[in-house]
This record gives sequence, C-alpha cells and structure tokens, in this order.
Amino acid sequence: MITRLELTNFGPMNRVEWNDLGPINLVIGNNGSGKTFLLKSLYTAMRTLEEFRRGDDPRTAEEILWDKLYWTFQPDQKRIGDLVTKGTAEGLRFSCSVDGNAFSYGFDSETEKVFTPFDNRVPPRASNSVFLPAKEVLSLQKIILKSREREQDFGFDDTYLDLARALAQSTTQGKNYPEFADSRRRLEDMLGGKIEFDVVSDRWRFRNSDNWWFPIGMTAEGVKKIAILDTLL
Repeated sequence: MITRLELTNFGPMNRVEWNDLGPINLVIGNNGSGKTFLLKSLYTAMRTLEEFRRGDDPRTAEEILWDKLYWTFQPDQKRIGDLVTKGTAEGLRFSCSVDGNAFSYGFDSETEKVFTPFDNRVPPRASNSVFLPAKEVLSLQKIILKSREREQDFGFDDTYLDLARALAQSTTQGKNYPEFADSRRRLEDMLGGKIEFDVVSDRWRFRNSDNWWFPIGMTAEGVKKIAILDTLL
C-alpha cells in the first residue's frame, strides 16, 4: 500500500506532500487543480512496480515507467518532458513509499526517455492495479483494444487499456473468495441485476433481477460504471 507521496512540478501541481495515506483516501479539488494528474501519477508508479520483473519481460523499470507515463498522459510533443509544469526552471520530481520501500524519479522539460534521478527499492509485486476512468468502458472495450493494441493510436490512455484488458480475462478463473462473493451479491442487490458477458453475441449485457436481458447500450451509465466492480471482483 502507498503510505506517502511527494511530487514537484508535475503538470498543474507545483508541489504536493501527502503523508500517512490510508486504505481509502479522498481527493477533493476544483476543476483543473490536478486531481486526475495526481491519481494517474500514482497509477503509473504502481503499474511500473507491478510489471517490473514479471514473467519474461526484459524491460528495465525505467523503460516500463517511460512507457506508462507516455501512454497514460499522451503528451502532445511525444516526449514526457511535456509533463513538467510550464514556466518553471526546475524539473519534475516524484517520490512515494510503498509498504515502507522508496520509489522515486525525476526529469526536466527537455527529457525524452532518460530519468535523472531514478531509484527503485520496492520488491516485485504480484498485484494488478486498476484505474476506473471517467468514461464507462464496457461498451467501448473492443474499440479501446483495437485503437491501442492494433493501431497504436493516442486517444484512450493506459488507464482505459489496462481496464479493458482486465475485463477481457475470463471470470471463471481464480478463486471465488467469500469476501468478494458477498460484495458481489450486495452490488447485484443494489443495482437490481448484473452485467454479464455473452459469449454467443460477443457482447456485454445487463441481466436484471427478473432475468430480463438488455443490451449494454440500453443500460444506465451509472449501472455500467458500478457493475465493472462486480466483474473485477
């Protein structure tokens, strides 16, 4: 778990120092204050730590971090140096503590791929963090995967791609933990049904408590967003 965060000159945020983070944290701010930037900075860090040394992936942590920053923030000039706060002579700095272990990096506005400094003391992780973006993903899943995996286009950032990939995994694999099963039942009761993937039509559909099926395009936006939690669990 992330317990501490400090960043300087990261997009719209000149400086953020956040200590004693808990299991659940609330970020409140005006439009344009950097809330999404803050969350995405944490997301790119965690995904870097999770993908590093996983399986046969030969990439270094720096290479993974560049990839996550580039495809998550998708800078106009095709270089991560664009993430440095405009009008400052100093560079960007990011540091966090994960389970008591430090992870930090920095770069200036002219940077393309080199991090100075870079320090990773976090052991390899087996978790897979997800970011729930503003737009619902279920009805866009195929478009997201095609846009990013086949065409390699900007548009849907890595938060959308990683979530679309997570939803594409079979829900019949893995353990059905009692805690998760109970949470899923509560979600189904709250929503009056659940989202399920129909392998015949190759589409997501909503099945209500009366066992009626509805196309995902005819399902309420709020239901589609919240129902993602059921599938992920």
